[in-house]
Amino acid sequence: MTKPNCNLVSTTIKELADLPSGSLKVLQLSDPHLFADQDGRLLGMRTLKSFIKVLNHATKTLGQMDLVVVTGDLVHDATAIGYSRLGEHLATLGIPVYCLPGNHDDTALIASTFSDNPSGSKISIQHNNWSIILLDSQLPGSESGHISSSQLAKLAANLQAHPNHHTMICLHHQAIPIGSTWLDTMTVDNADDFFAIVDQHPQVKAISWGHVHQDFEAVRNGVKLFGTPSTCFQFTPKKETFGIDKIPPGCRWLALLPDGQITTGLVRIKKIPTSIDLSGSGY
Repeated sequence: MTKPNCNLVSTTIKELADLPSGSLKVLQLSDPHLFADQDGRLLGMRTLKSFIKVLNHATKTLGQMDLVVVTGDLVHDATAIGYSRLGEHLATLGIPVYCLPGNHDDTALIASTFSDNPSGSKISIQHNNWSIILLDSQLPGSESGHISSSQLAKLAANLQAHPNHHTMICLHHQAIPIGSTWLDTMTVDNADDFFAIVDQHPQVKAISWGHVHQDFEAVRNGVKLFGTPSTCFQFTPKKETFGIDKIPPGCRWLALLPDGQITTGLVRIKKIPTSIDLSGSGY
């Protein structure tokens, strides 16, 4: 596995307008941590306000995307109002929305708010010669991730059913350590079982997750691995203990090309709010 490299796969936003016919443009949002209270704060940050800023900036910068995947920790207090509010803002995009649960989420509320979710029987999206597989990595009562036997079976079945489709897998928890000691205690705890399936299927081109609140890129056995910034605060990379970074909130975009290539990049707002508690030791 190669070391993380933020310049591993990149392109300019302008190039999104010049993609080959049949390409799929994906907006990945992650870890908004919304609350029932519109003014709800996490470490001093108004998470809804930050989410809206990121969403608006991404829309203006990227133009029309084909679909959005939100990779977990949607609502911090797991309230129906929080999920409804998230759904209302995402609906303004006018494109399909797929939401994955994170360790802070209520899967039943996600299922009742969003019609397409990975807890259901359909966990994959097909577009031309691409598949996107959505996995639920939530382990109830734990901050760590786990991919259940039923989810692993659905993963294997989807890969076997579409051997000629280039494939990207999305989930909440990181599948490999990212070099931050405290975060690396919260990886997918059965990643070996997950990769045992992935390694049998060369059509898998990328795996993208949330949870880590930071940009991350690496390659494992030819498969691109992406960690995505949070729409609220960011964790400082390469730290042994919890730390908040001074980098602004953002999101990831991915262009899935017909030949199986992937281009990707980040969109961030200009600055972090002055209210954020950079000295926070946890949340």
